[in-house]
Amino acid sequence: MRGVLLLVVLFLVPTFHSNAQERWKAKWVTHPDVEKGSFSVLHFRNFFTTQEQSIKINISADIRYKLYLNGEYIGQGPANNDLRHYSYDSYALSEHLVKGENLLAVEVWSFGEMNPARFESERARLIVMSETAGMESLNTGSGNWKVTESKAYASTHRGKDFQFEGYYAMGGGELINAAEYLWGWNLPTHDDKSWYKPVTLSQGTPYGYAHNNGEAYISLSPRTIPMMDESPENRPQLRQVKGMPAAGATQNWDAAKPMLIPEKSEVTFLFDQAYLTKGHPFFAFSQGKGAVVEITYAENLFYPDGTKGNRNEIEGKEIRGLKDRYILDGGQGRIFSPLLNRTWRYIEVKIKTGLEPLQWVGYSARKFIYPFNQTASFQSGVKLHNQILEAGWRTAKLCADETYMDTPYYEQLQYIGDTRIQALISLYYSGDDRLMRNAIHQFSNSITDEGITQSRFPSNIIQYIPPYSLFMINMLHDYHMHRNDDAFTGEYVEKMSSILFWFEKQLREDMLLGAMPWWSYVDVTKDWKGGSPPAFSEGGSIVLTLQFIYALQEAVSLYKYHGKYDLANHFEQLSAQLQEAVKQKGFDSQRGLFADTPEKKQFSQHANIFAILTNTAAKEAQSDLFHRIITDTSLTQANVYFQFYLIRAAQRSGNGSFFTNNLSMWEGMLNEGLTTYAEHLHRTRSDCHAWSATPNYEFFNTVLGIQPYAPHFEEVLIEPNPGNLNNVKGKIPHPKGEIGVSLSSVQKNMRVEINLPPETTGVFKWKNKEYPLVTGINKFRISDLHN
Repeated sequence: MRGVLLLVVLFLVPTFHSNAQERWKAKWVTHPDVEKGSFSVLHFRNFFTTQEQSIKINISADIRYKLYLNGEYIGQGPANNDLRHYSYDSYALSEHLVKGENLLAVEVWSFGEMNPARFESERARLIVMSETAGMESLNTGSGNWKVTESKAYASTHRGKDFQFEGYYAMGGGELINAAEYLWGWNLPTHDDKSWYKPVTLSQGTPYGYAHNNGEAYISLSPRTIPMMDESPENRPQLRQVKGMPAAGATQNWDAAKPMLIPEKSEVTFLFDQAYLTKGHPFFAFSQGKGAVVEITYAENLFYPDGTKGNRNEIEGKEIRGLKDRYILDGGQGRIFSPLLNRTWRYIEVKIKTGLEPLQWVGYSARKFIYPFNQTASFQSGVKLHNQILEAGWRTAKLCADETYMDTPYYEQLQYIGDTRIQALISLYYSGDDRLMRNAIHQFSNSITDEGITQSRFPSNIIQYIPPYSLFMINMLHDYHMHRNDDAFTGEYVEKMSSILFWFEKQLREDMLLGAMPWWSYVDVTKDWKGGSPPAFSEGGSIVLTLQFIYALQEAVSLYKYHGKYDLANHFEQLSAQLQEAVKQKGFDSQRGLFADTPEKKQFSQHANIFAILTNTAAKEAQSDLFHRIITDTSLTQANVYFQFYLIRAAQRSGNGSFFTNNLSMWEGMLNEGLTTYAEHLHRTRSDCHAWSATPNYEFFNTVLGIQPYAPHFEEVLIEPNPGNLNNVKGKIPHPKGEIGVSLSSVQKNMRVEINLPPETTGVFKWKNKEYPLVTGINKFRISDLHN
């Protein structure tokens, strides 16, 4: 088991990069027999001699690599990106480096048609370049490398080997035949005499290099995000055993002690992590030649009818999900781990032995998530609030590694609609903006000749959701309001124009959006087909037109800030025209609501949410309008995703206490045994979906009322909505320090203490009155403010 535990050791990555204008002094290499688009797992080795104490290298691979130095795991990558901006990682190799001879070993793989949708790929290939003078022998293409293709790997397939409901974009599972695996391939003692000299492909090319005559276009950009958190995961609980004599002794299972599985037996173990997690599990076996170990990973268990019930309950349920399969060769201390990360709460291990007993030597796991560090805190004295925040933060963390992602189990795709919410949670909960910057950059890169972004990116399958393009503009505005980074936002301001002009071209003469191409997804509701609002296909959608206005208004703000006054004037006038059209054709004076179409037969919360957020509804009427949309149950209701915008409308209309008074949605998921928040409220596919973690933003932005009052968060607005909470306090990270808010009520008086970071001022707002805030500690008594 000791060998398993050693695998969790990680090493840090420095921030040096090569000159982006120079071609690499290394070439992409691959195995001589690897064809484009094929399923390939390659092992590369390079013996080198050095007297250095540290060696710096850059490395990338298609689609992934795992790097070893003298047999010790160093790290994996590259950070997920598209081929035109393909990422490379940089390492300072020092620990485990010895004076004299060393071995650099790299495992590289691409699964061809079985690649997850998040990865763009051309073929399995590797590039390594030394940044240390005199170590050019480390460069791929130098002639010092050897390669072999592993014949041990194949893929398991959905439908044939595993099944579950809904869209699945994670490719297949992994099958490893231990008899074909080159055990110890990454150790200096391994015999590589039969290995091949790699085939060289194109020279490494930085992004923007003008002359690329290589075999396939791929350009390299430095990694802009940190390496992932691969710290050890806790041991799961053994909940159920079938086929073993001591099946009842599940509580005594010890992952570090061997377990003997008799010959000619079939045994099934069901493990429960107790919460959802994501990472790399490691299974260690000895002996058991010919045994087949089948491992199923699942978010939850299912009843036979496909329902899930309480996630903590296992009786009468079965596991469905991704399967890996290992065929054992009878060797000692064989450690199996999937190349790609897995997501699980439940793991079923099904073992069928042959003529030889099998020893299960041990199990461990390490995480694979973005290294967010929680610096925010919230206290209200209400246990439920703590539980909601804990599950929400777990949801947000599991939906982020080298990109944000919608769901860690089913897709791992970075969608704009999800990402906008995730990014705000990241800013408020950790202060880390690097993944947000990365997302904006990638979404901008996804713009095609259509003029709009792809809905999700990176992805090897193009998908357009035009309304998501609009949310990218809102996301850029969010970044502008929270960070002093004009060079970054300025880089993307003009890219907004292609999106806005694309939507402008879709307008009818009556200034409502016409028939919309592609998928006009807004929210999943029982009343809308495919999540698209009424009239999306024939034209005249009030919901989509209002969302266009919502993006236009924030785009105009960005244009003005960056001095693009011609664009600002044009789109400001357009926004006013659209608002007038919506008022004339969408507002139903009898019901006092905005309809979904000019025919005024269908009404939704969504149309009225955007009417409030855009001030298309008069400010003095917004509070009453919000009250109508939350009390009129005949309206199409916002699902869990659109609660974010419903709460924005509550906050905008002066009804911010709506949030703390309406937590039943998240409380209900917790009562069903979920440890993360689901994609939808009813018959959900995913038990972990980033867009549902809204409370981890709302407790700070809405309840404590911490908001930017000026670009860059240079000025702070504190407009709390404590509702019935008597004592509440918390803090969030700010670019210049921390913002702290404390509210405590005694009888009819409320004491307020606000702490602003250095060189930061702001405004405290209570019942439509504003009071200045200065750097440092500010104290108020609400009763005094009303005198």
